[in-house]
Amino acid sequence: MNRISLAAKYLTRRKSRACLILIVFLAINIMAFIIISIRESANDALAKLDQKPLDYFYLESQYETDPKTVIAEGSSISFLSVPYVITDEVIEKIKSIHGIKAYASHYAFLSGMLSDKNGNPLELAAYNIPVNKDDAASIRGVSDSDLYLGSTIKLTAGRHITPDSKREAMVNVQFAKQNDLNIGDKLTITTPNHTPGHTSDIEVTLSGIYENTDNVDETEFSPSELRENYIYVDYGTAHALDNRNQGIISVKFFVDLPDQLASIYAQAQKLDLDWNKYYLFDEADASVIDADAVKAVSNQFSVLTAVIILAGFLVITFVLMLQTKMRANEIGILLSLGFTKSRILLQHIIEVMIPAGISIAAAYFIGDHLISSERFKITVTHIQMVTTLQIIAINLCLLMASIWISSVRLLHTTPKAIFEKNN
Repeated sequence: MNRISLAAKYLTRRKSRACLILIVFLAINIMAFIIISIRESANDALAKLDQKPLDYFYLESQYETDPKTVIAEGSSISFLSVPYVITDEVIEKIKSIHGIKAYASHYAFLSGMLSDKNGNPLELAAYNIPVNKDDAASIRGVSDSDLYLGSTIKLTAGRHITPDSKREAMVNVQFAKQNDLNIGDKLTITTPNHTPGHTSDIEVTLSGIYENTDNVDETEFSPSELRENYIYVDYGTAHALDNRNQGIISVKFFVDLPDQLASIYAQAQKLDLDWNKYYLFDEADASVIDADAVKAVSNQFSVLTAVIILAGFLVITFVLMLQTKMRANEIGILLSLGFTKSRILLQHIIEVMIPAGISIAAAYFIGDHLISSERFKITVTHIQMVTTLQIIAINLCLLMASIWISSVRLLHTTPKAIFEKNN
């Protein structure tokens, strides 16, 4: 009979001991999965921040109440807010600052319905909220999608929208798969016209398919708010769809050298602009704050990981010492029969590896559910493979060290001394 069969028979006979070991390993592994996953996520965030210094900042629109647009809810009436348009004059003032090399603009948000060349409506992506007939795609005009969106999306097919693009559109890869779209397909975008009862219809060519590179929890968003349903078009198309009513609401400015960003940003803040209508947003400052916070989180969870490993080692060693004490006569008999110490030790390792392995598998699924659960608000989407490998390595080290410490004294005692002590 092989060692695994012997270990299985022992665990079957000693169900209470096997369950105790399983529960101890399960508790340790669940905590280890969660803590190490958060630490790895924090380290990944730090690595991304260190990859490339930021060399841009944004000019964003403030919002004002629009008395022409009202919402009636029961007996109350509320006004919608609309963004102030960023004029060419404002852009030129900032662009004239020495050290700014380029900029890209974003048109006001529009809502629109999409259909294929045959007039068939295209389906919106959705998570747990069903799509209804009033849900529309989010139409977003950009002057240069590579410049404006390069830090958040990656092109998977086709080309980016540029200032020279005319009647072109980019869609998310999930939206493209859902509607069987390919580069070169013709799409019709329909947006409400400001004349009651009229719409604006424009045919565009699908020139690019992209995927989002940053992780954002959108499970509670409506279909119209999902980034999978963002349709990027060139600036001229957005202007035409909106019947030239709105305009630019965000501009991304790039500097020649990242180390000039702080001084150029400070110069922009001193410009004679109506700051009741606009504001500057500096992701570099936000990133520095985030980096410090992330480093603190990473250090804290590294300490917690060490504490979990140490606590797990002590608990498992104590449990195995009790188990070894109960099996003293059994070990004495095996030694009397000529079994080597290494063979007995290996058999004990295999006996503990079985519940430990079961606990790792169970802890993986439980931990993965917990870190992706909205209830726990943990910013990790799924357990990474490297985390699982670390957990397996930790379990093996804990298991072997604990068994050796709990058994070494008894294994170096003569069978006669073992029997005298226990009888």
